[in-house]
Amino acid sequence: EVGGITMQQGLALLAGDPDTQVVAIVSKAPAKAVAARVLEVARKLGKPVVVLFLGADAGAVERSGNIFPVTTLEDAAHASVGLLRSGQPSAGAATTAPREALPDTGFADGQRYLRGLYSGGTFCTEALLIWRAAGIEAWSNVPVDKALQLGELAPSREHSAVDLGADEFTLGRPHPMIDPAMRVKRILAEARDPAAAVILLDVVLGYGVNADPAGALVPAIREAQALAAKAGRRLAFVGFVCGTDRDPQGFTEQRARLRDAGVSLARSSSAAALLAAALVERRPLKV
Repeated sequence: EVGGITMQQGLALLAGDPDTQVVAIVSKAPAKAVAARVLEVARKLGKPVVVLFLGADAGAVERSGNIFPVTTLEDAAHASVGLLRSGQPSAGAATTAPREALPDTGFADGQRYLRGLYSGGTFCTEALLIWRAAGIEAWSNVPVDKALQLGELAPSREHSAVDLGADEFTLGRPHPMIDPAMRVKRILAEARDPAAAVILLDVVLGYGVNADPAGALVPAIREAQALAAKAGRRLAFVGFVCGTDRDPQGFTEQRARLRDAGVSLARSSSAAALLAAALVERRPLKV
């Protein structure tokens, strides 16, 4: 019903901005009619437009004229920078997790499931799509397959990715990018599940979010590791930091805090989702 109104307004503003040379659209899959409307505006922009409609049907966006479709957030970043620098979309490094790059996890018998605990729905959806492409079906409160719908506030089951920023988690509470309490609670719940093997976390920097998101998560990560160790298990944590050193929290400092707590860090949300899957599957994966 909204029809992508603000997306179209944003495109119109960028079309008239002389400093904007390349535009990137990032969205979950819109309704077909809305996608067609947005793409019609994008084609008339007079500037290259990178388009990522996460979860859209294959071929929903055709490469034509100034439109450059991509399938992951990392691809969107590489394509945009390539168009800016050379006029051609760069594919960048392959999003892959080769066997030789995988640390020895030492999982106990029965530990075989992925648990993504996201503060952002776009990152969560991307992980679900990457896992599906790798042959891993996952439950979620924002599933790409409605048959894998987790109940409201339900615990994880089998492979799962949860958007903790969804309405059911934020009703009467601050968003998890601001207050980590709900995610901390969920991390410890996963640590008590003998089937959980890998916990995947996003850490988002910027204004209007937690002043030290990595620092807020580290005590829970350490406690979860201790709970698992006491039960004779080892939890693997995988994460990525979305931000830059210009953000008030500091990209380098946040990564250092997580790495010191034993988190395996990936360069992007796309790579983190694939690394987490590869740790569970113990095989090379690529999308």
